[in-house]
Amino acid sequence: MQPVSRQLETALADIEGGSKAGASDAIRKYLQLVRERKVRESENVALLGSKLLRQYKSKLQVEELWLIMEQVAIAAIDTRALDLAAELIKDIKAKFPESERSTRLAEMYLEARGSYQQAEALILEELEQAPDSQMLLKRQVALEKTKGNLAGAIEALRKYVDTFQTDREAWEELGHLYLEAQMYPQAATCYEELLMHQPASAATHVQYADVLYTIGGAANYQTARTHYSAAIEISSGRNARALYGLCATSAQLRKGDSRDREGKVPGDLAELAGQNLLQLYSEEAPSKLPLVAALLKAQRIPIAGTT
Repeated sequence: MQPVSRQLETALADIEGGSKAGASDAIRKYLQLVRERKVRESENVALLGSKLLRQYKSKLQVEELWLIMEQVAIAAIDTRALDLAAELIKDIKAKFPESERSTRLAEMYLEARGSYQQAEALILEELEQAPDSQMLLKRQVALEKTKGNLAGAIEALRKYVDTFQTDREAWEELGHLYLEAQMYPQAATCYEELLMHQPASAATHVQYADVLYTIGGAANYQTARTHYSAAIEISSGRNARALYGLCATSAQLRKGDSRDREGKVPGDLAELAGQNLLQLYSEEAPSKLPLVAALLKAQRIPIAGTT
């Protein structure tokens, strides 16, 4: 299968090179591709989608029509085409007055206008009727982020994951917010939850290890080293960030002459990680090899063939 970027390029080329008679089908296929691949192509969606709705609306089936109207409304908000967004949202709200999705669009529009109080009032009003609505609770988080209220966003998202504990993306976002607020122990808890959802993710092992390294202390360095090692194993030794992390934690542990739970000297693993790093850079960025070797030397990691 072609990469998403290539598929989008092909679909746009079909629109540009097609006949006028086939223009509507080509635009519909492009908009469908954007929806299915869940990518944000706001400028093209707003431009082409509004053209489709103006010129070829009668050719659309009812279900597809409202999907496209919602899609174009979101793109119009993204591109600050607020008059177009208001027109579409008005029609959607008239057709689906009790729909959470139309409420979400109205809130997004108010947020884009900077009418934060109105947006918040709308969310709270709807939450009274549906207190466990995932969509509305997520919009509450988004609104606090837009307002620049980091503490408010954290609190709203924390309440969200209390209810929807299996939402992996929410835990990841909460971890990022805690890191932004320099609340590292809380961020570590989020990455522990993520590892329960995706234990074979090298990236998650590295993220968790990075947080533990930042917190510091021998116990955290040892646990961080374990997760850097897991990321290296999962990636077959190709994760440079995990290799760097393993070298750094080993250097920290060596300062106290620490040994891990199996009694191994930290430098043993560090030396292997350093060798892998040099091999990786020799293959992918040979010009940076001297910098890597200098870093390893500064960390007192012995590497065969270097001085």
